[in-house]
Amino acid sequence: MSRLKLNLIIASASFSLLVVSCATTAPDSATPLTATRVEGAYTIPKQIRYSYTLKNTTGQLLTKADFWTYAPIPHTAHQRRVKIQSNLAYTTSQDDLGNEMLHFDIANLPPYGMRVVSVTVDLLMAAAPVAESSTTGDRFIKPEHHIESNDPQMITLAKSLQDAAAPGQSTKTAYTWVADHVFADSYIPEDRGALYALTTRKGDCTEFAYLLTALYRAQGIPARPIGGYVFAGNEVVKPADFHNWTEFYAHGAWQLADAQKGAYEEKQTHYVAMRRITAEAKDAFNAQRFSYAGDGLEVTMN
Repeated sequence: MSRLKLNLIIASASFSLLVVSCATTAPDSATPLTATRVEGAYTIPKQIRYSYTLKNTTGQLLTKADFWTYAPIPHTAHQRRVKIQSNLAYTTSQDDLGNEMLHFDIANLPPYGMRVVSVTVDLLMAAAPVAESSTTGDRFIKPEHHIESNDPQMITLAKSLQDAAAPGQSTKTAYTWVADHVFADSYIPEDRGALYALTTRKGDCTEFAYLLTALYRAQGIPARPIGGYVFAGNEVVKPADFHNWTEFYAHGAWQLADAQKGAYEEKQTHYVAMRRITAEAKDAFNAQRFSYAGDGLEVTMN
């Protein structure tokens, strides 16, 4: 389970956001900035549903309540978003990583009143990752907070896992090492990072994702942690279902590696990506699943 930073208040974004007004049912025509479309690649339908209860905990009328939650990333190597449906109107904001939040502006929530926000998203999934040009420069190679790819211990291990005779096997070797040497711990309320997982040999899904990402970056392989949900078929997801895994760039596409759940370049159609994770985000998009603002407002995922 990933971090449940549930009571973050949205601050002004430090980057420019694209804001679009949306109806409660919105077909999605978003296209990736760098992806190469492959006709028929996204062919497997998938639906994800999630909902939240917003409650005014005071005896006063709450004239304005703001609620933000992630939508699945519009377009990745493994998924293409088709349509979003919600019981309430919303606007969208997108950052430069392609992460997208739905903003619900709710007026006049009565004293001790409640409002349910429900979201249903239709996707098309690709059985194999779709080719995509990597134009991110060193963004996903350089070290950052919780991804200490420049630490001497990390570099030493990363080099020992490289196979000069078969460089294409290095990503699988690093994945296998993390899967075999790090043990799943119970949920940790705060991020501990890659170095913590390396030195203690334990962590939850977030530490697994950070460590594998750091090892790849130490090998010069672009990689990034991803947050989302893992399920076969269609699903109504719950709070405990949130999960983190790793994407790495190889063979001309972003590949999937989940050292905690034991999936390497497989089960792509089970993984719904909600958020590309980076420590560079210092604003609203640093929330794991949702954020809200309003005096006396309380939000829970159902």
